[in-house]
Amino acid sequence: MISDLVIFGATGDVAKRYVFPALSHLVSHGRLPNGLTIIGVGRRPWTTPQFQEYVSEVLGTHRPSIPPDSRLELLPFLKYHQVKDLKSPAHLKRIFSHSLGACIMYLGLPPCLFGSVLTALEDVKIPKASRIILEKPFGLSYAEAEALNRILDKRFSEESIFRMDHFLGKPTVENILNLRFEKQPFERIWQRQYINKVEIVWDETLALEGRGAYYDRAGALKDMVQNHLLQMMVLLTMEPAPLESERAFRDQRVELLRSIRKMSMTDIQKFTLRARYRSGTIGGKDIPDYVSEEGVVPERETETFARVTLRIDNARWQNVPFVLQSGKAMEKDTKEIRILFQKTPLGILTPELAEPPNLLRFNLENETIDLEFSPRKGQGGGHTIPLALNGSMPPSDLPPYARLFLEVLSGNPTRFIRNDEAEEMWKVVQPIVDGWQEGWVPLQHYRAGSNGPRATKGPIKAYHGMPT
Repeated sequence: MISDLVIFGATGDVAKRYVFPALSHLVSHGRLPNGLTIIGVGRRPWTTPQFQEYVSEVLGTHRPSIPPDSRLELLPFLKYHQVKDLKSPAHLKRIFSHSLGACIMYLGLPPCLFGSVLTALEDVKIPKASRIILEKPFGLSYAEAEALNRILDKRFSEESIFRMDHFLGKPTVENILNLRFEKQPFERIWQRQYINKVEIVWDETLALEGRGAYYDRAGALKDMVQNHLLQMMVLLTMEPAPLESERAFRDQRVELLRSIRKMSMTDIQKFTLRARYRSGTIGGKDIPDYVSEEGVVPERETETFARVTLRIDNARWQNVPFVLQSGKAMEKDTKEIRILFQKTPLGILTPELAEPPNLLRFNLENETIDLEFSPRKGQGGGHTIPLALNGSMPPSDLPPYARLFLEVLSGNPTRFIRNDEAEEMWKVVQPIVDGWQEGWVPLQHYRAGSNGPRATKGPIKAYHGMPT
């Protein structure tokens, strides 16, 4: 039985924005085990009451804010443990000295600390049947991901390792899989003969918001494209596998990743774009130059906007472009998946090809689906009426992090990243990382509050003639 949830990085940004709100939802719904102790670990010299006060304030400023009753319900679960040196086994041992049962360790730390903390944990006596959660990104390179897997293998079984990507806890996952595999009309057309292009976009008005020290070491490519957006691409394109079968479901995800073509220098130059924002205005608020933000090293040339066009070398998806795009400090929030269907052939009512093509849109923010049928120009000069169908899932009673914490508590790893999957994801992105570091793709700039670098203004353009 799990007796403790140990949160490393309890005063960090991810814990503040996601973890504590998720735990508050769980306790308010009666979903946390009786007797569970939540131990916050940090460097600050706090007492448990000070930590409880901090968490209550965090939950009060969360958007949407957590009701006071839910905040009060969570506080008795909380304790605090100061650790001055996370690399010291002696310091870490004190965390587990009181534990009577198995625990869950959540590493909400900067990726650069993962290796040191995991190495220190090798010399710490941890209760049997304990589990560990590692926040994304899993390393900042393929070599780091491979090294982390080796360290983890020394101490934990793969079944007890949960590599977190909270997008896998979104209701969008069910939406995609249900539409693809259980709705026969879509199952039949989910292939290159009917789909022309797929765009997965996560553009946000949010700038750094005090996260410069972390973000400048990652950038848009590693922070969003390598994990969140690539996972959405995998779910959209993997071969059928039941979500209930953990092994089969994760096997198919890995198989799809292995089918993604690794990019050559020519591909990287032609089908990737990187840019960084300069000062501007968003919603009446002045945004400073990225390079003037605290924690930023200008010489790193870290991008805040990344676009990558990938292709899959298999029979289902050959020659279909997949555009993955993420940008910060943009004009508006655009968080969606767009499936653009092939244009219809010539017909009696449509002597001209449809423009724009019919579109299926998954909104990643509000969990809605829209199917848009474009108007057609007839021979007599008239137009057909455009049609749009839309629907939304019933509001989820739990946010993605809460759903994933429940899966960890139950020991179900299906919605988490397996060791080989983590490495395959990096194999897709690492050539791009290396190419950008070598200067193969110049760093462009865009004004904060605009719709991105000049090359991408307007709708995402079609990418034709991809290399074979």
